[in-house]
Amino acid sequence: MVNVQKLADRLRQFEEGAKSTEFTKLLWKPKEGVQTVRIVPYKFNPESPFIELKFYYKLGDSNYLAPCTFGKPDPILEVIEALRSSGSNEEKEIAAKLAPSARTYAPVIVRGEEELGVRYWGFGVQVYKQLLKLMTNANWGDITSWTEGNDLDVEFHKESKKKNAKGQSFPETIITPIPKKTPVVNPARKDLMEKVQDQTDIMKIFPLKSYDELKQVVEKWLHPSEESIAGDSSTPSAEAPSESAQPSSASPAGELAANEFEKFFNTSKS
Repeated sequence: MVNVQKLADRLRQFEEGAKSTEFTKLLWKPKEGVQTVRIVPYKFNPESPFIELKFYYKLGDSNYLAPCTFGKPDPILEVIEALRSSGSNEEKEIAAKLAPSARTYAPVIVRGEEELGVRYWGFGVQVYKQLLKLMTNANWGDITSWTEGNDLDVEFHKESKKKNAKGQSFPETIITPIPKKTPVVNPARKDLMEKVQDQTDIMKIFPLKSYDELKQVVEKWLHPSEESIAGDSSTPSAEAPSESAQPSSASPAGELAANEFEKFFNTSKS
């Protein structure tokens, strides 16, 4: 007899895979060399452009957003804690493999690709710390300002000239803020103004699975069978430290630009 539930599960996997592919277009990661980006305010939390998330990587063929990111019950974390408290070195090693990894995202406009709208740049702790230092430096002011912010040159190398204690090379990202203050896009370009206003909630890109779904995932990982779960989402790889920025020489974007942005963002469109 045909197993309808199994067919329905497979259909769901295809649909989720298609949705994941669509949302992947909203993620950005630097290529080898130098690219220029502008971090913009996060529509869903104007107080900070940074979204800190935790993920369980490579559980089967998939990555999963960790409920503990939001202080919610987390079946995978429960398994990790049980393994850690077991006293067995082998089980502690399994717990270490399961442990969630932190990743931070920021909404950006990529110069030369403004028509693609706001995307999310994902980075590791070293890049995050450098961006925090830059944004808390009073000499720069608010680099994410719609009207008087600063673009960033992002120089990425898959292999740094620097090596660790084991003589191994690692990826390196060097962030250099551009001193000139500018609006995020030309306020005369209404099409681009609409692009920067429109943002997708990052929770749609990385949907949070239910407690029962994640419990099933971790049980299948601990006790593998021939069946596997199709991928849900992928994230960019972690990045290496960036270097500190130089002070800026502020250059106002102009009263006209400020007025245009204020009218656009604070008034309803007919």
